[in-house]
Amino acid sequence: MYEERESVDEYKITCIEFIRDISNDYKDWVYRYRLDKEEEGWRLRMIDNVVKVTSSWISLYGDTIKKIDIIKDDGITKMAEFTAGYPFELNVYITDNVRYVEYSKDSEISLDVKASTGEGRSVGITYYDKRYMQLLNILSSSPVNLISYDSEKANSIDAKVRLDISNCVVSDIISVTVIVGEYMLEDEIDRRGFTTLIRLV
Repeated sequence: MYEERESVDEYKITCIEFIRDISNDYKDWVYRYRLDKEEEGWRLRMIDNVVKVTSSWISLYGDTIKKIDIIKDDGITKMAEFTAGYPFELNVYITDNVRYVEYSKDSEISLDVKASTGEGRSVGITYYDKRYMQLLNILSSSPVNLISYDSEKANSIDAKVRLDISNCVVSDIISVTVIVGEYMLEDEIDRRGFTTLIRLV
């Protein structure tokens, strides 16, 4: 048991250092885009915040290798999202919270997906991986399943994604990435992800 605990603590340190190191690669990409200073500054601040919060969650809640991996991978995905930026409005809420959520254990979670775009375009929830018809990317320390989602496209959406967490327990960690596509007529012209890290309490 002591060796297992020591292994978890060592892995925490390794992953915190990895998150810090890889953030520099994402920041380099932001600089290469040669954005205006306001947008560049926002993306860099968001990446730095991901490093801070991800490291904190690993330290506080990473009591198994699997949970540490979920938190680490969530942080990497968030850094990629902030590096790419958002060409249209997109937020995903759970009980009015975004990105990092502590959620009281229930049988399901409802994610509120709010997105909007410019005139003559539409937005809608789309597949994370079209090849395998995978709607969401879900990483979790216990099984989580999709119940339902709103599939309509519109200039502005307020959609819901419902997840079955009945097989989860308090202290489980879940990372969910929702993808929203932007469309001109029926053609997808852009897509962005929004990743949320959840701890059940």
